[in-house]
Amino acid sequence: PVKEKHWIFLFLQPVKGQILALFIRQLGVMLASGIPMAGALRSLVPNTGPKRYKKAIERLCHDVETGYSLSQAMRRSPEFFNEFMVGSVRIGEHTGTLDVALSECADYYEREYTYSRKLKSALIYPCVLFSAAGALVFFIFTFMIPKFVGLFVDLQVELPASTQLLVDAAYFVETYGMVALFTLSGPIIAFGFLLHHWLKTGSGKMTFERMLLATPWYGKQVRFRMMSQYFRALGTLLGSGVPLVTSLKLLERSLDRELLRRTVSHQIRDVKQGKHFARSMNVYKMFPPMALEMIHVGEESGKIEQMLRRMTDYYDEEMVRGLATIGKMVEPVVLCGLGSIVAFLLLAAFQPIYQLAGSF
Repeated sequence: PVKEKHWIFLFLQPVKGQILALFIRQLGVMLASGIPMAGALRSLVPNTGPKRYKKAIERLCHDVETGYSLSQAMRRSPEFFNEFMVGSVRIGEHTGTLDVALSECADYYEREYTYSRKLKSALIYPCVLFSAAGALVFFIFTFMIPKFVGLFVDLQVELPASTQLLVDAAYFVETYGMVALFTLSGPIIAFGFLLHHWLKTGSGKMTFERMLLATPWYGKQVRFRMMSQYFRALGTLLGSGVPLVTSLKLLERSLDRELLRRTVSHQIRDVKQGKHFARSMNVYKMFPPMALEMIHVGEESGKIEQMLRRMTDYYDEEMVRGLATIGKMVEPVVLCGLGSIVAFLLLAAFQPIYQLAGSF
């Protein structure tokens, strides 16, 4: 039996995608050079790096030496090798093109890692700014406001509305902050627990993914990534000589998006009934007309694999453009927002001082 990937791996990923892609590519090169499977795996056992990764490769080597095929051995470590990887290796074993299948999988992992890295890079700057703003607000509420309040009380100065609002907020945080934190933590934890289990259901995943797709800008990036993942995975399988229906079955098990999985499930049923592949794609209205038309042309001309790869390249480029755009858009928005907050805090803090100075 195959153990299910635990949710903790979403937060404690034991190995980066580039390390896994390098391992797969090196294994493919060594197999293409005629090196036996067990010897190639043994030479690729890392001496450094995450311990879980090292143990997984050692177990992979041991399983192959004891009679398991590579796909069966990989299936025993789902935290590293997903269904797409296992399915591609299984097909490569049956078709005698294992080295080619491994090279295609390495390309797939490298592209996924590159996109994730660019997305994180685009979010670093706003995260740093928000952290700095949080530290500034904490400093003002903790050190500045109490001193100003004591001074104004002694001088019996009437506080302006902005300053009074800031003082009341500081008083509430200081007096009831911990009570509010502990009071709200219980419902928040319960809501998070229920949300986690709801998102594991099919209807929960569908609803959440539809909400993501409806989100401004980010929804478009999610759609581009889903399209790229779908076209790349299917193109890789068809490029390895796998029949269309078999490719769709493997693709259904390897995708991590419920919308895509259900789309592929409908495609399998429609293709088996003799319907056109392109017409069965848009059951959930996910694919744009341009993609449907190109796939239809590829299906009619017998060049569907080439069309899938072109669509993959197109959506990869769109994702890169989107990431570049968000980097340019977020900076001025964040700076304006933080500037407004800082301006309000400084106004609330120093307005009474100017008011007091003007009374003399």
